[in-house]
Amino acid sequence: MVLLLLVACCAKVSAQEIDAAGLIGVWKLERSGFIEEGKEVIKDFDACRLSRNFVFRSDNTVDYTYYEGNLDTCYVAEVETYQWRLEGDTLMLDSRGYFGYYLLQMDEKGNLRMEAVKEESTATGDEMLDKMLNTVHFDVYRKQSKPVSCADCRVVLKL
Repeated sequence: MVLLLLVACCAKVSAQEIDAAGLIGVWKLERSGFIEEGKEVIKDFDACRLSRNFVFRSDNTVDYTYYEGNLDTCYVAEVETYQWRLEGDTLMLDSRGYFGYYLLQMDEKGNLRMEAVKEESTATGDEMLDKMLNTVHFDVYRKQSKPVSCADCRVVLKL
């Protein structure tokens, strides 16, 4: 559910047809950020948070593992499993009727950029909340050849 909560914001990038077969495998977070005043701002994540990952399977299920904390004490959440479907450049994740939509782009190095599709929102009158709802967030993942863990972390605990 953590991942689906991040869907409330974001804007569209240029369309690109994504090959579903190329998505199968383990994808580790390389960087995460947001766009502010037209510029990308990269979040300051250490190896703990950069251990977040997806495992896409050919049966259209995907596991998402969420890490939070720092190198001294890193917390890993229970694996969240979703159903996934691709429509052109849009990834749809379904978790028990809750849907998340992400625009995908694959760069020349094989990195996968996921950007949540922005939903229409009406101004709430709360300046901080309106800014949050209108901020474009993205994550960039790199395909891995093996499962992901935080090898640099001293302690990894369950959330």
